[in-house]
Amino acid sequence: MKALVFDHYGKAEEVLSLREVPMPEPGPGQVLVKMLFSPVNPSDLTNTIEGTYRDAVGKAIWNFGKPESAYAVDPGRARMLPEPPLTPGLEGVGVVVKAGAGLYPRYLVGKRVSVVGARQGNWQEYNIAEAKLALPVKAGISDEQAAVSFVNPVTAYAMIHEVLRVERGALVLQSAGNSELGKMIIRLGKSAGFHTISLVRDGAQADGLRAIGADHVIDLSRESLRERVHQITGGTGVKYALDPIAGSLASDMVQCLGLNGRMLVYGTLTGEPLHFSSRDLMTPLASVQGFFLTNWMATLSLPKKLGVIRKTAALVRSGELQSYIRQVYPLEEFRAAIEDVRQPGNRGKVLLRLNPSE
Repeated sequence: MKALVFDHYGKAEEVLSLREVPMPEPGPGQVLVKMLFSPVNPSDLTNTIEGTYRDAVGKAIWNFGKPESAYAVDPGRARMLPEPPLTPGLEGVGVVVKAGAGLYPRYLVGKRVSVVGARQGNWQEYNIAEAKLALPVKAGISDEQAAVSFVNPVTAYAMIHEVLRVERGALVLQSAGNSELGKMIIRLGKSAGFHTISLVRDGAQADGLRAIGADHVIDLSRESLRERVHQITGGTGVKYALDPIAGSLASDMVQCLGLNGRMLVYGTLTGEPLHFSSRDLMTPLASVQGFFLTNWMATLSLPKKLGVIRKTAALVRSGELQSYIRQVYPLEEFRAAIEDVRQPGNRGKVLLRLNPSE
């Protein structure tokens, strides 16, 4: 079978190659999945292939291993990225074609499943998955949507409903408002009853966000963030904030937090640190917390993990957490897919087609 493989960490275009590799065999409790689609997420390129999260718990990135075990070994700084050669691709969808020993693996044969957290990634024609992590895809969800039903949708659902527990009527301030995840937060707000303040750097994006229900849009190219938040909130600040960018923008967002305000940082797109006075937290009794999806999932029990994914799947089916699919590339054109993802300003998901659809 064909698989994308890298032998050392580095820039994806340089270290990835398409190879013929042996067809794997499922062991007890495992299934063999004929893969259909897998997205090319920015996190696949940076976290997985470039290894930029070397100081995170790499084991959990790949297989939802318990993160605390890594910190017990090196409580100061865990360094556990797996050794290449490796195949990337955190999420994807396929059809179970063979089962190892066990009733549940045999039950899955012939079923369409979402594959997340497999020991090897999904950018290959077939993959081995633990049966308990091969989640059957409900009718009404297309193959393409099923392929992207984990990273962004579960992140959006988990941050809003499980970590922050945003209540009806509350205000959520978010940067990267025009991203696919940002749009999901806006749609979640309309269905769950909270309000959003979305930040953009191009005024042309504002009308599109308002069309899907954004309550407030701040164009950072011509408006002051803190002044507009002061106007919107009557000077009280926001209770919740979400940021995947870091750097100076996230630092400014901290200063927009009101009494008992909480901010989740879930990305580092600028690669820059946050700089703010400790008084920005002390005075409003505010807090800044990190969120890293795979490590957060690793802390959950299996029933809780499955419950989160089922609730997310329901929101994908209903439309709140669906993604715009911009382009699909065959596996052989992986470099073109990577180049597409890297284009600034592009929106929507880029998928790899791994096998013809069933």
